[in-house]
Amino acid sequence: MPDYLAYHKSLTDELHALKDRIRNLATHWPTDGEYKEAALRTVLRRHLPSSLIVGRGFIVTPDNSSSQLDLLIVDGNKPTLFRDGDLLFVTPDCVRAVIEVKTSLNTTTDVEECAVKLSQVGSLCREFADTIPWLGIFSYEATLKRDTLLLDALEGAVRETDTPINCLAYGKDLFVRYWPEGEYERGDNPNERAVARWRSYGLDHLASSYFVGNVVDSLSNVDRRSSSYAWFPLTDGKKVHMLNERTR
Repeated sequence: MPDYLAYHKSLTDELHALKDRIRNLATHWPTDGEYKEAALRTVLRRHLPSSLIVGRGFIVTPDNSSSQLDLLIVDGNKPTLFRDGDLLFVTPDCVRAVIEVKTSLNTTTDVEECAVKLSQVGSLCREFADTIPWLGIFSYEATLKRDTLLLDALEGAVRETDTPINCLAYGKDLFVRYWPEGEYERGDNPNERAVARWRSYGLDHLASSYFVGNVVDSLSNVDRRSSSYAWFPLTDGKKVHMLNERTR
């Protein structure tokens, strides 16, 4: 039978092996960062439906534009203002997801500043299109030793912006997901009211893969009854791997 767990661990290894190869060869670090973004774009493009465009670029409004965004996923059924290769200029209504890609986030302040920047992009889309795109942070390296520091940072960012980050992958093993009010995880007690909360998980060699799976699920609605085993290979669910929880 197919070994989905091994497949998803190899996906995590694939992303990190490419990162290590670039580190060994590159002397110009901004280029190194660009290749790491390209690696994640390539993997997402491989899994997402063709109706979604994966690139990088800017979101423009009537009187402003965002800073350059590492990874943009936009609706291919809507017009793009400008497109040249991976480079996109789009209006807020086209945006389905925005992802910040980092080599590392070494301090709680680094994580919070990254989350605030990303949350502000989400707020920009909400202001002009009445919708918030899926927001994620992908850090190749994990230098913070306590997952609670990540939760502290994400809490701090949402207090400032009122726009939560959906997921954070931190190195190969640490994954954080935001659960909105009313949304349950497998293993939750359905008789208890589901409040908005962040949960951190220790997922051995699966954080990157679960990040990709959550992007795919959020943007293209994986049929949980017939195909969740292929995207989320922990047969016991990930709640048993939960480290900490913070309610909003």
